[in-house]
Amino acid sequence: MITAPTVALASSRTKDLVEDLEQVLLAFMQKHQITHEQYRVATQFLVDTVKQGEESLLYDVFFEAESTDIGNRKRMGSPEAIEGPFYLAGAPQLQEPHVMPMRDGERGDVLFFTGKVLDVQGKPVVGAELDLWHADADGLYSNIHPNIPLWNLRGRFKTDQQGDFEVRTIVPPPYEIPKDGPTGKVLKTLGRHFFRPAHLHVKVRHPGLAETTSQIYFLGGQYLDSDVANAVRDGLVATLERRDDEKEMRSRGLDRPYYVVKYEFVLPPER
Repeated sequence: MITAPTVALASSRTKDLVEDLEQVLLAFMQKHQITHEQYRVATQFLVDTVKQGEESLLYDVFFEAESTDIGNRKRMGSPEAIEGPFYLAGAPQLQEPHVMPMRDGERGDVLFFTGKVLDVQGKPVVGAELDLWHADADGLYSNIHPNIPLWNLRGRFKTDQQGDFEVRTIVPPPYEIPKDGPTGKVLKTLGRHFFRPAHLHVKVRHPGLAETTSQIYFLGGQYLDSDVANAVRDGLVATLERRDDEKEMRSRGLDRPYYVVKYEFVLPPER
C-alpha cells in the first residue's frame, strides 16, 4: 500500500503569510493580465539573479529597507539599518590599537571610527563586539569582488572597560551597485541611478543584548537623498570631522589630515 509522504506542518504565521502572498500575486496577475509567456520571462529573470551572483541584491534594493523600518517601529535603542548583500561572518579579530586589515598603501583618507556602546539604561557595555566592513576607495568589497585580499577592510573588535571603541580605517566613497546584471536591468528600465551614499557597515553584539545591524552615513554626503536602496535614515547619519592640527596628527603618527566620525550605539535587551 502506497502512503502519502509526511509533510511537516507550517507554523500558523508562515501559512498565513504564504497564502496571503499567493493571493496578492494572483490578484496582480489578473489585474495586469499576465500571460504564460510573461510569467516565464519573470521566473527566468529571478533564476538569473542567482546564476549571475545577485542572490539577494534585487530584493535588498527594493524591499530590505521597508522590512527594517517595520522592525524599528517597536525597537528600543539605536535604529537598525539594512545589512545588504556583502556581509560575511568570521572577519579577523583585531587587537588594540584597532586597525582594519588593509593593503600596503591602501588608498583613501585616514578615518578613525570612534564611539560608545550603551544599554537602554545608559550603562556602558564592556566587551561588546563590533563587526565592521565597508568598501575600499574604488567602492569594492573584499571576498566579493576579485583582486582584493581576503578580509580587506573587514574586522571585529571590542569595547573597552568604559564601553568605548576606536578603529582606524579609510573613508569609504559612494559607489555603484552592480549594474550589468538583472538588478541593473530593472533599475535602467525605471530610470534610476545605481549609487549608494558612502557608509560604514557594522554589527554590534553582546550576550544578553539584541544584536544590532547598522550603517553609518556621513552628513552632507552625496546621494543621501537618493540612495538606490532607499536606506538612509536620520538616526544613522553622523558628522564626518576633518582634523588638520599638526600636533594631533603627530600624536596619531600621521603627517597628513585625517577624519573622525563618532557614533553611539544603544543595544536593547535580547528578545
